[in-house]
Amino acid sequence: MTLRVEPFTKGELARIHGATVRILEGTGIRILEPEAAKLLEAAGASWDPSARIAKIPEPVLKELLMRAPSRFKLYGREPKRVLSFGEGNVYMSTMGTAVQVEDPDGSVRPASLKDVENFYRLSDALPCMDHSSWVVWPRDVPDSLVHIYEVLYGFKYNAKSIDGYNWGRQYSQDTIDMAAIVAGGVEELMRRPLLLGFTNPVSPLTLAKETTEGLLVFARHGQPCIMPPECMAGGTAPSTLAGVLVQQNAEVLASIAVAQAARKGAPVFYGSVSTIMDMRIGAVALGAPEAGLLSLGAAQLARYYGIPSRGTGGNTEALTSDYQAGAESATTLLLAALAGFDFIYDSAGGLESSLTASYAKLLLDSDVCGGVQRTVSGIDVSDDTLAIEVIEAVGLKGAYLSHPHTLSHFKSEHFQPATFHRGGRTSREKSDRVLKDRAQARCDRILKDHRVEPLDETIEARLHEFLKKAMKRPAVPATPIPAA
Repeated sequence: MTLRVEPFTKGELARIHGATVRILEGTGIRILEPEAAKLLEAAGASWDPSARIAKIPEPVLKELLMRAPSRFKLYGREPKRVLSFGEGNVYMSTMGTAVQVEDPDGSVRPASLKDVENFYRLSDALPCMDHSSWVVWPRDVPDSLVHIYEVLYGFKYNAKSIDGYNWGRQYSQDTIDMAAIVAGGVEELMRRPLLLGFTNPVSPLTLAKETTEGLLVFARHGQPCIMPPECMAGGTAPSTLAGVLVQQNAEVLASIAVAQAARKGAPVFYGSVSTIMDMRIGAVALGAPEAGLLSLGAAQLARYYGIPSRGTGGNTEALTSDYQAGAESATTLLLAALAGFDFIYDSAGGLESSLTASYAKLLLDSDVCGGVQRTVSGIDVSDDTLAIEVIEAVGLKGAYLSHPHTLSHFKSEHFQPATFHRGGRTSREKSDRVLKDRAQARCDRILKDHRVEPLDETIEARLHEFLKKAMKRPAVPATPIPAA
């Protein structure tokens, strides 16, 4: 049994689809990458080069969407690390590309390369984290080399699947080439994808040049790619949530169409990071309840098209790991999980609209992730779990604590948080920092004791050689891709 919430009837889904088709056929989508426009035009879309607008008729859209696979896998460098998308699983990942870090004393500083290493090692150790994202964007190395350091450290300090980079052809190809070193060649990488890409549309209704270039590179190399608009209701999209879903749907479907025009069967996710703009201050509100509602709608639309989905949860606008952070993070994560997303990004570690990463919050959020995963797994009803014979045997005056049935089931039936407090208060526990202190202490223990499965020495040497060669290239500006 898996719990799932679906807000729309079949008729309502059809209305959203119809509105989306009307936008794509009439208003169209702006495409700033020439090759992507040519691919769509060759597939049957109309193209206005002066306005750089493509209009996609419904039959063309339908044909391209049918090429997208309904199932695919993503692998870690360790053989047992496999994520199977489109099979009803709900996977979770750490937050992505924060530019600053909250230290244990509450101070905030720029992210560093040491933080990259630490967060990869923590993610590798935490069982609720299924995928290891680029938690931080380090500020102590050139931007033009960050993507290479991230992939190098991702493979060295973590055995789970990792992110790639979709910013322009060169940088995207760099991450493909590095992953091919680890995989044993390009063909093997295409057979067992190691990288997860992100190609964020620019709302409203625009596919940017650099991210679309990255999409083409990843699609042609068979690496899964996510198209996650971050529409802000009332700012970059209609203020109504249904209107957001229509615009977002157009942006996602156009991106998927480009990927399928580039390579039939390219693995893609229907993505969403959309939420509202706080109209009082003009800022994004990733922790808003509307973000959760939009997650419910987006995941259902993804199933409508038969495409695996990626959502976001665990977000907050809070500045530290306080009551607001816990409430917003837990609410958005639970709704994203109940939505039935295959993959949930930003599940752990984020503060301040994902601008800041927190070690303590990563550990606290890991407990939230475990609780949410247990919730959506539902209640198993079988002869064994109904426990009729156990109840009869214990009777009216017995106890279940020592019964074999309890011993054989409690670990799978009951979620046990590693950091959250249970039990009574002691005289020493009088500060509201007790929980954060406990989380930080656990974080420190993991960083001291956890050992990552070592990367093959020859492969690591080749990755370092790749980095040395990249250092000699002329610097080209890079930018963190918002992965909220």
